[in-house]
Amino acid sequence: MRAHNILIYWVHYSFLTIPMNTDIKANIAILISIAALVVSILNRPAPQYEFIKQAAVDAGLSSKTYDQCIADPAARAEVNQDIAESMIIAEALGQPSLGTPFNLVVTDTQLIPVAGAYPEEFFQLMVLQHRESGEIPQATLDQFEITPLDESLREQIRLFNPEIDAYKGSANPSFTVIEYSDFQCPFCARVHPTLQSLVDTNDDVAWVYRHLPLDFHPEAMPAAIAAECAYAEEGNDAFWMFTDTIFENQDQL
Repeated sequence: MRAHNILIYWVHYSFLTIPMNTDIKANIAILISIAALVVSILNRPAPQYEFIKQAAVDAGLSSKTYDQCIADPAARAEVNQDIAESMIIAEALGQPSLGTPFNLVVTDTQLIPVAGAYPEEFFQLMVLQHRESGEIPQATLDQFEITPLDESLREQIRLFNPEIDAYKGSANPSFTVIEYSDFQCPFCARVHPTLQSLVDTNDDVAWVYRHLPLDFHPEAMPAAIAAECAYAEEGNDAFWMFTDTIFENQDQL
């Protein structure tokens, strides 16, 4: 809005100070040129939206396909479904909402909520203990003040499905991390390479990405919609190429 007001002032100043030709047609041409310039500036996408679009194009989408997809309500609906499921988890935890990053560790017998950007050593410990004993010991969870969620939650939310989920790692894992994340969240950017390393070093682990754009991060929702477009149009690899680019260059949002 501030830029809009500055432009209006500049146009007003131009009308008063630009020498007017006695030729009416010439004067009209000058005014039309100024108006066209103003419209062009006002309609120019903000740099962060240009960055989001370029990341999607670099991931394989054409410019036309990208524009069509982000205008389609289907992509936003996918994001909203993730948000709705995050609210179910929050309710199970007795909270009004989840923060980001929020990770739900899923095994055959446990649903473990992990709120925050825990270090890689924490996740590696849980993977190792689960591999050795078939579950994560309560003593470990108590150490981090973590209480497993009730198993009934499995019936209320989507668990991992390699046919429809954006994921890295194993398609048939024994240990799954479902991450609820926000593209503009600095802590999400911090945990991103942590989870990448986790799947790189464990062939029985899957990392599933779900969206949780927070209201106070204005570019998080546009980026989430663009990520869904990358997945819908070009598949899992394109989704992650887009996602990695955004987190590696988060300061451009």
